[in-house]
Amino acid sequence: MSSTRRAASTPTVTIPFPKGPRYGPATERAVLALLRSGRLSDTGRGAAIGELEDAFAKFTRTTHVLSFGSGTGSLMAALHGVRVTPDTGVLMSPMNWISAILAAFHAGSYPIFGDIESTSPNLDPAAVTTATNYSAVLVTHAFGIPARMDALGAATTRPIVEDASHAHGARYAGRPVGSWSAAGCFSLQGDKDVSGGEGGILTTNDRAVYERALTLGHHPHRLDAELTLPELLPLAATGAAYKLRMPALSAVIAHEQLSTLPARTAAAETNLAVLRQVLARLGAPVAVSGLGSGSTRGWYRVPLTVAHPVADPAALFAACRTERIPVRPHYPDWLRSPLLHDRALLLDFWPHLRHSPYNPPDPDAFPNYHLARRQTLLIKVPTVSAPEYMEQVGNGLARVTTSH
Repeated sequence: MSSTRRAASTPTVTIPFPKGPRYGPATERAVLALLRSGRLSDTGRGAAIGELEDAFAKFTRTTHVLSFGSGTGSLMAALHGVRVTPDTGVLMSPMNWISAILAAFHAGSYPIFGDIESTSPNLDPAAVTTATNYSAVLVTHAFGIPARMDALGAATTRPIVEDASHAHGARYAGRPVGSWSAAGCFSLQGDKDVSGGEGGILTTNDRAVYERALTLGHHPHRLDAELTLPELLPLAATGAAYKLRMPALSAVIAHEQLSTLPARTAAAETNLAVLRQVLARLGAPVAVSGLGSGSTRGWYRVPLTVAHPVADPAALFAACRTERIPVRPHYPDWLRSPLLHDRALLLDFWPHLRHSPYNPPDPDAFPNYHLARRQTLLIKVPTVSAPEYMEQVGNGLARVTTSH
Protein backbone atom coordinates (compact mmCIF):
# COMPACT_ATOMS: atom_id res chain seq x y z
CA MET A 1 0.00 0.00 0.00
CA SER A 2 1.38 3.43 -0.90
CA SER A 3 2.08 5.99 1.78
CA THR A 4 -0.53 8.27 0.17
CA ARG A 5 -3.27 5.64 0.46
CA ARG A 6 -2.19 4.77 4.00
CA ALA A 7 -2.39 8.44 5.01
CA ALA A 8 -5.83 8.78 3.43
CA SER A 9 -7.16 5.86 5.47
CA THR A 10 -5.87 7.20 8.80
CA PRO A 11 -8.64 8.77 10.89
CA THR A 12 -8.17 12.34 12.02
CA VAL A 13 -8.78 11.46 15.67
CA THR A 14 -6.07 9.07 16.79
CA ILE A 15 -6.24 9.69 20.56
CA PRO A 16 -8.67 7.39 22.44
CA PHE A 17 -11.60 9.13 24.10
CA PRO A 18 -10.14 10.58 27.34
CA LYS A 19 -11.83 9.57 30.56
CA GLY A 20 -11.01 9.02 34.18
CA PRO A 21 -12.42 6.29 36.42
CA ARG A 22 -16.20 6.71 36.57
CA TYR A 23 -16.45 5.62 40.20
CA GLY A 24 -13.39 6.47 42.27
CA PRO A 25 -12.04 5.51 45.70
CA ALA A 26 -14.50 7.74 47.60
CA THR A 27 -17.41 5.93 45.95
CA GLU A 28 -15.86 2.55 46.76
CA ARG A 29 -15.50 3.55 50.43
CA ALA A 30 -19.11 4.77 50.59
CA VAL A 31 -20.42 1.57 49.00
CA LEU A 32 -18.34 -0.62 51.30
CA ALA A 33 -19.55 1.26 54.37
CA LEU A 34 -23.14 0.74 53.28
CA LEU A 35 -22.58 -2.96 52.64
CA ARG A 36 -21.04 -3.36 56.07
CA SER A 37 -24.03 -1.60 57.64
CA GLY A 38 -26.33 -4.25 56.17
CA ARG A 39 -29.00 -1.63 55.35
CA LEU A 40 -29.47 -1.86 51.58
CA SER A 41 -33.23 -1.29 51.71
CA ASP A 42 -34.78 1.87 53.10
CA THR A 43 -38.52 2.10 53.62
CA GLY A 44 -38.23 5.51 55.25
CA ARG A 45 -35.74 8.32 54.78
CA GLY A 46 -32.55 6.89 56.23
CA ALA A 47 -29.04 8.30 56.05
CA ALA A 48 -28.18 7.31 52.48
CA ILE A 49 -31.47 8.52 50.99
CA GLY A 50 -31.69 11.61 53.18
CA GLU A 51 -28.13 12.76 52.43
CA LEU A 52 -28.67 12.47 48.68
CA GLU A 53 -32.00 14.30 48.79
CA ASP A 54 -30.54 17.07 50.95
CA ALA A 55 -27.59 17.43 48.58
CA PHE A 56 -29.91 17.74 45.56
CA ALA A 57 -32.03 20.31 47.40
CA LYS A 58 -28.96 22.46 47.94
CA PHE A 59 -27.72 21.77 44.40
CA THR A 60 -31.00 22.86 42.76
CA ARG A 61 -32.03 25.45 45.38
CA THR A 62 -35.36 23.73 45.99
CA THR A 63 -37.26 23.03 49.19
CA HIS A 64 -38.35 19.43 48.68
CA VAL A 65 -36.53 16.53 47.00
CA LEU A 66 -37.77 12.99 46.55
CA SER A 67 -35.74 10.02 45.28
CA PHE A 68 -37.00 7.28 42.96
CA GLY A 69 -35.73 4.06 41.45
CA SER A 70 -35.54 5.62 37.98
CA GLY A 71 -35.90 8.90 36.15
CA THR A 72 -39.05 7.49 34.57
CA GLY A 73 -40.51 6.94 38.03
CA SER A 74 -39.77 10.54 38.97
CA LEU A 75 -41.51 11.81 35.80
CA MET A 76 -44.54 9.63 36.44
CA ALA A 77 -44.77 10.84 40.03
CA ALA A 78 -44.27 14.49 39.05
CA LEU A 79 -47.10 14.33 36.51
CA HIS A 80 -49.30 12.70 39.14
CA GLY A 81 -48.20 15.41 41.57
CA VAL A 82 -49.40 18.22 39.28
CA ARG A 83 -52.73 16.41 38.69
CA VAL A 84 -52.71 15.47 35.00
CA THR A 85 -55.99 13.96 33.86
CA PRO A 86 -57.26 11.32 31.39
CA ASP A 87 -59.32 13.85 29.42
CA THR A 88 -56.50 16.35 28.86
CA GLY A 89 -52.98 15.68 27.62
CA VAL A 90 -49.41 16.49 28.59
CA LEU A 91 -47.85 18.89 26.11
CA MET A 92 -44.23 18.08 25.22
CA SER A 93 -41.57 18.19 22.52
CA PRO A 94 -40.92 15.13 20.34
CA MET A 95 -37.18 15.67 20.99
CA ASN A 96 -37.32 13.30 23.94
CA TRP A 97 -36.34 9.88 25.16
CA ILE A 98 -39.31 7.52 24.99
CA SER A 99 -39.58 7.33 28.79
CA ALA A 100 -40.69 10.96 29.00
CA ILE A 101 -43.39 10.33 26.39
CA LEU A 102 -44.67 7.16 28.02
CA ALA A 103 -44.66 8.78 31.47
CA ALA A 104 -47.76 10.70 30.37
CA PHE A 105 -49.58 7.40 29.78
CA HIS A 106 -48.28 5.96 33.05
CA ALA A 107 -49.59 8.98 34.95
CA GLY A 108 -53.10 8.43 33.57
CA SER A 109 -52.95 11.01 30.79
CA TYR A 110 -51.47 10.99 27.27
CA PRO A 111 -48.84 12.91 25.26
CA ILE A 112 -49.54 15.71 22.82
CA PHE A 113 -46.70 17.30 20.92
CA GLY A 114 -45.51 20.79 20.05
CA ASP A 115 -42.63 21.70 17.78
CA ILE A 116 -39.21 22.79 19.00
CA GLU A 117 -37.68 26.21 18.41
CA SER A 118 -35.77 26.88 15.20
CA THR A 119 -32.68 27.83 17.23
CA SER A 120 -32.90 25.29 20.04
CA PRO A 121 -33.64 21.60 20.61
CA ASN A 122 -36.29 22.59 23.15
CA LEU A 123 -40.05 23.12 23.14
CA ASP A 124 -41.11 26.35 21.43
CA PRO A 125 -43.07 28.71 23.71
CA ALA A 126 -45.18 29.61 20.67
CA ALA A 127 -46.31 25.98 20.48
CA VAL A 128 -47.43 26.22 24.11
CA THR A 129 -49.37 29.42 23.45
CA THR A 130 -51.38 27.83 20.63
CA ALA A 131 -51.92 24.40 22.22
CA THR A 132 -55.29 23.34 23.62
CA ASN A 133 -56.69 20.58 25.82
CA TYR A 134 -53.65 19.94 27.98
CA SER A 135 -53.34 19.82 31.76
CA ALA A 136 -49.54 20.16 32.09
CA VAL A 137 -46.40 20.89 30.09
CA LEU A 138 -43.39 18.59 30.18
CA VAL A 139 -40.27 20.55 29.22
CA THR A 140 -37.13 18.59 28.40
CA HIS A 141 -33.79 20.42 28.60
CA ALA A 142 -32.65 18.49 25.54
CA PHE A 143 -28.98 17.52 25.33
CA GLY A 144 -28.21 19.73 28.32
CA ILE A 145 -29.37 22.98 26.67
CA PRO A 146 -31.63 24.80 29.16
CA ALA A 147 -35.08 25.57 27.81
CA ARG A 148 -36.32 29.17 27.93
CA MET A 149 -38.21 28.71 31.15
CA ASP A 150 -39.29 32.34 31.55
CA ALA A 151 -40.91 32.39 28.10
CA LEU A 152 -42.47 28.97 28.62
CA GLY A 153 -43.86 30.03 31.98
CA ALA A 154 -45.35 33.15 30.41
CA ALA A 155 -46.97 31.04 27.68
CA THR A 156 -49.21 28.99 29.99
CA THR A 157 -51.14 29.04 33.23
CA ARG A 158 -50.90 25.27 33.59
CA PRO A 159 -48.19 23.53 35.65
CA ILE A 160 -44.82 22.81 34.06
CA VAL A 161 -42.65 19.79 34.83
CA GLU A 162 -38.97 19.93 33.84
CA ASP A 163 -37.21 16.84 32.55
CA ALA A 164 -33.62 17.69 33.45
CA SER A 165 -32.21 14.22 32.81
CA HIS A 166 -29.69 15.66 30.31
CA ALA A 167 -28.93 18.75 32.31
CA HIS A 168 -27.42 18.03 35.72
CA GLY A 169 -25.84 21.27 36.89
CA ALA A 170 -27.28 23.38 34.08
CA ARG A 171 -28.65 26.84 34.77
CA TYR A 172 -31.01 29.10 32.90
CA ALA A 173 -30.55 32.84 33.54
CA GLY A 174 -28.54 32.03 36.65
CA ARG A 175 -31.11 29.70 38.19
CA PRO A 176 -30.69 25.90 38.37
CA VAL A 177 -32.83 23.78 36.09
CA GLY A 178 -35.29 21.79 38.15
CA SER A 179 -36.20 24.88 40.20
CA TRP A 180 -38.18 26.86 37.62
CA SER A 181 -41.37 24.83 37.62
CA ALA A 182 -43.88 22.86 39.64
CA ALA A 183 -41.45 19.93 39.62
CA GLY A 184 -38.10 18.97 38.12
CA CYS A 185 -36.94 15.45 37.31
CA PHE A 186 -33.42 14.03 36.97
CA SER A 187 -32.34 10.60 35.78
CA LEU A 188 -29.43 8.91 37.57
CA GLN A 189 -29.04 6.15 34.95
CA GLY A 190 -25.49 4.99 34.24
CA ASP A 191 -24.87 7.24 31.21
CA LYS A 192 -25.91 10.46 32.96
CA ASP A 193 -23.57 13.11 34.42
CA VAL A 194 -24.65 12.13 37.92
CA SER A 195 -25.25 8.40 38.13
CA GLY A 196 -26.32 5.93 40.75
CA GLY A 197 -26.33 3.13 38.19
CA GLU A 198 -30.08 3.65 38.18
CA GLY A 199 -32.26 6.15 39.98
CA GLY A 200 -34.28 9.34 39.71
CA ILE A 201 -34.78 12.60 41.58
CA LEU A 202 -37.81 14.88 41.84
CA THR A 203 -37.33 18.50 42.95
CA THR A 204 -40.07 20.95 43.89
CA ASN A 205 -40.88 23.99 45.99
CA ASP A 206 -44.53 22.94 46.26
CA ARG A 207 -45.37 20.85 49.32
CA ALA A 208 -48.60 19.54 47.79
CA VAL A 209 -46.78 18.29 44.66
CA TYR A 210 -44.17 16.67 46.91
CA GLU A 211 -46.73 14.83 49.05
CA ARG A 212 -48.80 13.66 46.07
CA ALA A 213 -45.62 12.34 44.41
CA LEU A 214 -44.64 10.68 47.69
CA THR A 215 -47.85 8.64 47.77
CA LEU A 216 -47.20 7.22 44.31
CA GLY A 217 -43.89 5.54 44.99
CA HIS A 218 -43.08 5.33 48.69
CA HIS A 219 -44.70 3.33 51.47
CA PRO A 220 -45.38 2.75 54.25
CA HIS A 221 -43.04 4.26 56.83
CA ARG A 222 -42.10 7.38 54.94
CA LEU A 223 -45.72 8.23 54.22
CA ASP A 224 -46.64 7.85 57.87
CA ALA A 225 -43.78 10.15 58.85
CA GLU A 226 -44.27 12.88 56.24
CA LEU A 227 -47.86 13.21 54.99
CA THR A 228 -49.63 16.32 56.28
CA LEU A 229 -52.34 17.12 53.72
CA PRO A 230 -55.74 15.99 55.06
CA GLU A 231 -56.85 14.51 51.73
CA LEU A 232 -53.71 12.31 51.60
CA LEU A 233 -53.60 11.12 55.21
CA PRO A 234 -55.82 8.07 54.47
CA LEU A 235 -52.95 6.83 52.27
CA ALA A 236 -50.39 6.87 55.09
CA ALA A 237 -50.58 3.11 55.60
CA THR A 238 -50.92 2.06 51.97
CA GLY A 239 -49.69 4.64 49.50
CA ALA A 240 -50.98 4.05 45.97
CA ALA A 241 -49.45 0.56 45.80
CA TYR A 242 -46.52 1.41 43.53
CA LYS A 243 -43.03 0.81 44.85
CA LEU A 244 -40.74 3.28 43.07
CA ARG A 245 -38.28 4.15 45.79
CA MET A 246 -34.52 4.28 45.27
CA PRO A 247 -32.18 1.56 46.59
CA ALA A 248 -29.79 2.89 49.23
CA LEU A 249 -26.84 1.60 47.16
CA SER A 250 -27.80 3.87 44.25
CA ALA A 251 -28.14 6.79 46.66
CA VAL A 252 -24.61 6.58 48.07
CA ILE A 253 -23.11 6.24 44.58
CA ALA A 254 -25.10 9.19 43.23
CA HIS A 255 -24.18 11.33 46.25
CA GLU A 256 -20.48 10.88 45.52
CA GLN A 257 -21.09 11.57 41.81
CA LEU A 258 -22.87 14.81 42.66
CA SER A 259 -19.90 15.99 44.72
CA THR A 260 -17.50 15.57 41.78
CA LEU A 261 -19.78 17.13 39.16
CA PRO A 262 -18.36 20.71 39.38
CA ALA A 263 -14.82 19.55 38.55
CA ARG A 264 -16.02 17.40 35.66
CA THR A 265 -18.21 20.23 34.36
CA ALA A 266 -15.29 22.69 34.44
CA ALA A 267 -13.10 20.29 32.45
CA ALA A 268 -15.84 19.78 29.85
CA GLU A 269 -16.33 23.54 29.51
CA THR A 270 -12.62 24.02 28.84
CA ASN A 271 -12.66 21.22 26.29
CA LEU A 272 -15.61 22.74 24.45
CA ALA A 273 -13.82 26.10 24.36
CA VAL A 274 -10.89 24.41 22.61
CA LEU A 275 -13.26 22.87 20.07
CA ARG A 276 -14.88 26.25 19.37
CA GLN A 277 -11.46 27.81 18.73
CA VAL A 278 -10.44 25.07 16.31
CA LEU A 279 -13.70 25.22 14.37
CA ALA A 280 -13.46 29.02 14.11
CA ARG A 281 -9.81 28.90 13.04
CA LEU A 282 -10.57 26.39 10.29
CA GLY A 283 -13.77 28.11 9.15
CA ALA A 284 -15.72 24.90 9.64
CA PRO A 285 -19.44 25.10 8.79
CA VAL A 286 -20.36 23.94 12.29
CA ALA A 287 -21.83 25.98 15.15
CA VAL A 288 -21.93 25.10 18.85
CA SER A 289 -25.32 25.89 20.35
CA GLY A 290 -25.10 29.16 22.24
CA LEU A 291 -26.62 29.96 25.62
CA GLY A 292 -28.17 33.12 27.00
CA SER A 293 -26.64 35.32 29.68
CA GLY A 294 -26.18 33.53 32.99
CA SER A 295 -26.99 30.12 31.49
CA THR A 296 -24.82 27.01 31.56
CA ARG A 297 -25.25 23.65 29.87
CA GLY A 298 -25.36 20.07 31.01
CA TRP A 299 -22.95 17.57 29.49
CA TYR A 300 -24.98 14.54 28.47
CA ARG A 301 -24.42 15.47 24.80
CA VAL A 302 -23.36 18.64 22.97
CA PRO A 303 -25.44 19.50 19.88
CA LEU A 304 -23.55 20.96 16.91
CA THR A 305 -25.47 22.55 14.03
CA VAL A 306 -24.16 22.03 10.48
CA ALA A 307 -24.55 25.28 8.54
CA HIS A 308 -25.10 23.90 5.05
CA PRO A 309 -28.03 21.59 4.15
CA VAL A 310 -27.37 17.96 5.07
CA ALA A 311 -28.86 15.76 2.35
CA ASP A 312 -27.87 12.45 3.92
CA PRO A 313 -27.59 12.57 7.74
CA ALA A 314 -26.72 8.87 7.93
CA ALA A 315 -23.78 9.32 5.57
CA LEU A 316 -22.53 12.32 7.55
CA PHE A 317 -22.78 10.35 10.78
CA ALA A 318 -20.90 7.42 9.25
CA ALA A 319 -18.16 9.75 7.99
CA CYS A 320 -17.77 11.18 11.49
CA ARG A 321 -17.47 7.68 12.90
CA THR A 322 -14.82 6.86 10.30
CA GLU A 323 -12.82 9.88 11.53
CA ARG A 324 -13.41 8.65 15.12
CA ILE A 325 -15.25 11.81 16.07
CA PRO A 326 -17.24 11.03 19.27
CA VAL A 327 -20.67 11.43 17.67
CA ARG A 328 -23.69 9.84 19.27
CA PRO A 329 -26.89 8.84 17.44
CA HIS A 330 -30.13 10.74 17.70
CA TYR A 331 -33.01 9.08 19.44
CA PRO A 332 -35.34 7.17 17.10
CA ASP A 333 -38.18 9.25 15.69
CA TRP A 334 -40.76 8.24 18.28
CA LEU A 335 -43.50 10.07 16.38
CA ARG A 336 -43.53 7.07 14.03
CA SER A 337 -43.45 4.44 16.76
CA PRO A 338 -46.18 1.78 16.44
CA LEU A 339 -46.88 2.16 20.14
CA LEU A 340 -48.20 5.69 19.59
CA HIS A 341 -50.34 4.67 16.61
CA ASP A 342 -51.65 1.15 17.33
CA ARG A 343 -54.80 1.53 19.41
CA ALA A 344 -54.87 -2.14 20.41
CA LEU A 345 -51.35 -1.90 21.80
CA LEU A 346 -52.16 1.29 23.67
CA LEU A 347 -55.31 -0.10 25.23
CA ASP A 348 -53.51 -3.27 26.28
CA PHE A 349 -51.19 -1.22 28.48
CA TRP A 350 -53.33 1.83 29.35
CA PRO A 351 -57.05 1.01 29.43
CA HIS A 352 -57.92 4.56 30.49
CA LEU A 353 -57.39 5.58 26.85
CA ARG A 354 -60.73 3.94 25.94
CA HIS A 355 -62.39 7.09 27.26
CA SER A 356 -59.66 9.55 26.29
CA PRO A 357 -59.46 12.05 23.41
CA TYR A 358 -55.92 10.86 22.61
CA ASN A 359 -55.02 10.96 18.91
CA PRO A 360 -51.77 9.65 17.41
CA PRO A 361 -49.36 12.39 16.33
CA ASP A 362 -48.90 13.39 12.71
CA PRO A 363 -45.24 12.41 12.21
CA ASP A 364 -44.68 15.11 9.57
CA ALA A 365 -46.25 18.02 11.44
CA PHE A 366 -43.14 19.31 13.21
CA PRO A 367 -40.78 21.01 10.71
CA ASN A 368 -38.25 22.40 13.20
CA TYR A 369 -37.91 19.02 14.88
CA HIS A 370 -37.23 17.26 11.58
CA LEU A 371 -34.80 19.98 10.47
CA ALA A 372 -32.87 19.62 13.72
CA ARG A 373 -32.63 15.86 13.25
CA ARG A 374 -31.05 16.43 9.83
CA GLN A 375 -28.75 19.32 10.70
CA THR A 376 -27.57 18.40 14.21
CA LEU A 377 -24.58 16.30 15.20
CA LEU A 378 -24.44 15.15 18.82
CA ILE A 379 -21.00 14.69 20.34
CA LYS A 380 -19.73 13.55 23.70
CA VAL A 381 -17.25 15.94 25.32
CA PRO A 382 -14.72 14.51 27.80
CA THR A 383 -15.04 15.55 31.43
CA VAL A 384 -11.27 15.38 32.02
CA SER A 385 -8.71 17.79 30.55
CA ALA A 386 -8.20 16.85 26.89
CA PRO A 387 -6.94 19.78 24.75
CA GLU A 388 -5.05 17.64 22.22
CA TYR A 389 -8.00 15.34 21.76
CA MET A 390 -10.38 18.28 21.20
CA GLU A 391 -7.94 19.73 18.65
CA GLN A 392 -8.17 16.50 16.71
CA VAL A 393 -11.96 16.40 17.00
CA GLY A 394 -12.17 19.94 15.63
CA ASN A 395 -9.92 19.04 12.71
CA GLY A 396 -12.05 15.98 12.00
CA LEU A 397 -15.31 17.92 12.11
CA ALA A 398 -13.92 20.54 9.75
CA ARG A 399 -12.76 17.84 7.37
CA VAL A 400 -16.03 15.92 7.35
CA THR A 401 -18.49 18.82 7.24
CA THR A 402 -16.53 20.61 4.50
CA SER A 403 -16.39 17.51 2.30
CA HIS A 404 -20.08 16.75 2.85
